[in-house]
Amino acid sequence: MRKLVLALVLFVATSAFAQQQFRGSVKFVCGKADDESIKAFAFSPGSYFTTINVTNQNTATVLGQKRFSIALLSQKVGKFTNLIPWSLKPNESMQIDCGDIYTHLAVPPGTFIDGFVHIVGAPVRFDVTAVYTVSDGERPVSIDVDAITLR
Repeated sequence: MRKLVLALVLFVATSAFAQQQFRGSVKFVCGKADDESIKAFAFSPGSYFTTINVTNQNTATVLGQKRFSIALLSQKVGKFTNLIPWSLKPNESMQIDCGDIYTHLAVPPGTFIDGFVHIVGAPVRFDVTAVYTVSDGERPVSIDVDAITLR
């Protein structure tokens, strides 16, 4: 009986190591900053846009899940989605943008929201890059590109 239990424990541990998951949380800010956020000194006036690119530069398909969550002012918890499956074959890429975030969170487009996209994938590491743009309504005033570290 002890040998059977030990063999089962070793099998489960080996399977867990073989299916390592890579994960990262990506910040997003979408929409025109509202008066409440500006008065709280949380955001500057302007329109905010986020685009997140996920790419698979491997020879194996990456299978994953993502979840969207909103962060509210004054340390309040906002709404979040269930896990949403995704997959990328070798050399494929996908874009997650404000339109996708609004749709999955059932928030009217243009509403000012701030939060995270939580991304998990396996069995191989994949790349995630976020592009943040702020406009004063007439022209872009800031653009930033960040490579996201997966752990």
